[in-house]
Amino acid sequence: MKQGLLISITLLFCLISFAQSADLDKENFKVSYVKLPTKPILDDTKRTYSTNNRGISISGFSKVKSEGTLDYNYTFNGTEIGEVNINKNKIEKKDKEGKVVSVRYEYMVVVTYSSSGSLSLNNAETAENFQKTYSESTTYKSSTFSSYTKAKDYYNNNRNNLRNKYRSAHKSTIISNINTYTNRAYGYIPYTTEYEYLWILGSKKHPEFQKHHEAFDKVKVAFDNIKYDEPIDEIKKEMEPIIEYFNSVIPNYPGDKRKLRKVRYASYYNIANLYYYLEMPEKVKEYAQKIIDNNYDKKDGKYFINKADKLIKSLEINKTNTRHMKVLTEDLSNVPDEEEETETADVELNKAYLITKENDTTLVDIKSSDIASIGYKLKTVEYDQNGTPIGSRVKSAKKCKELVFVDGLHYRNIKFKESSIKSGAVDAGQMVLGGATDKLCKVLFESDKINLYLFNQSELVILPAGSEKGKSTMGAGFVFGFKKNLTKYAEGCPTVIEKVANKEYKNNQESLLKFCDELTKCSSTPAQDGN
Repeated sequence: MKQGLLISITLLFCLISFAQSADLDKENFKVSYVKLPTKPILDDTKRTYSTNNRGISISGFSKVKSEGTLDYNYTFNGTEIGEVNINKNKIEKKDKEGKVVSVRYEYMVVVTYSSSGSLSLNNAETAENFQKTYSESTTYKSSTFSSYTKAKDYYNNNRNNLRNKYRSAHKSTIISNINTYTNRAYGYIPYTTEYEYLWILGSKKHPEFQKHHEAFDKVKVAFDNIKYDEPIDEIKKEMEPIIEYFNSVIPNYPGDKRKLRKVRYASYYNIANLYYYLEMPEKVKEYAQKIIDNNYDKKDGKYFINKADKLIKSLEINKTNTRHMKVLTEDLSNVPDEEEETETADVELNKAYLITKENDTTLVDIKSSDIASIGYKLKTVEYDQNGTPIGSRVKSAKKCKELVFVDGLHYRNIKFKESSIKSGAVDAGQMVLGGATDKLCKVLFESDKINLYLFNQSELVILPAGSEKGKSTMGAGFVFGFKKNLTKYAEGCPTVIEKVANKEYKNNQESLLKFCDELTKCSSTPAQDGN
């Protein structure tokens, strides 16, 4: 009696001792199955699609020339070049005492390229109509140059190549994003990975080490032969004794000690994971709850419950009990490889809201090539009743109040007298308000004290708050009275006036933006009209 008790106690201590070395290693095995869609077309004879862009494809579908169950109409709206900035960076060289011994400047071109595309999808099976806009943006930063001129010349010499580079990259990314959405929603995607794993004991001192590894080797061999398009009934049979073994380990390690719970956790985890890939989600949930109750790594239990619920839902939606099936993907459209999307797909259009002087708001399309000419007039694309472009409509700037592009570009109607009047640019009202006329100007800076605009891509216009008309910074009165004008605008702000006196501001866009920003942040009364 005493001897039997002694043996039992000795055995218990041995198990506990072995449990102390219960290190677990991740051992990888391969899995292969079909990712099921969230919006399936259950009748496989209706799994067809048509598209005006050859880059769009759906796994498990046949591409037809027209009238597919899914019909995609894609338009690339073009690539817009943002404002080109040449950033100036001061580089100081110091001696051992920290004294500045030399100063030099580096110049870098910074410009943003923005592209957009739109997708229209008609689903003949469900009568669903889906529309979505895609956009991509990249900020380009050049290498540094020793002078402003060199940086500017570099950009001017490479501007077309840069634009084409980002245009091509953005088009590829947008099509990739469309394909990702399309295949998640409708596609049947064969999927294989070799990075699924089981938790296997890593210490040779542990009594279950050998059997753990033998069990894993059988799992690996069986799953190495699994294919996404073949049934897994035989695999299920092969896994029965493996699952039975992991179950048999559990009662041999009772108790609340962490490393005892760790051994049990390995069994629960391995069984749950095997059941998941054997497509038995209810059993997954059963062992997921055991993981939680075991209290070694509860988050894995919750993880398996979430995975199992998603699998149950996916199988129900797709009216199937398996993710292993034949997947047929083919091209029946007979479209030659060299055929590109129609020319209209590459029309560079930019959407904007036009607000008239009567406060009517209209969504318009503007060609990228016409943005540069916004000033005295505005040219928008005109469509027929079928939505086909048929020409352009020109609207005088005097009838426009604001133009706000959806990508953030902003134009406002500003009255001012440009520095150099071009032939035919002035109407009969030229002399009203001292020669100032309505012009659409790009908004650079606006605040309750001072505003700065850009006209015709070259002429800066300052408009103090409360003023009825702006002043061109290229006009003789502004150029020769630069300090005087800025001082008047900065009335009530001594810090900015002092900087004006010290010639810290220059008559260029970068410096005047700095002036406007510092004046706006100054706690003073609003600046007065300098006209």
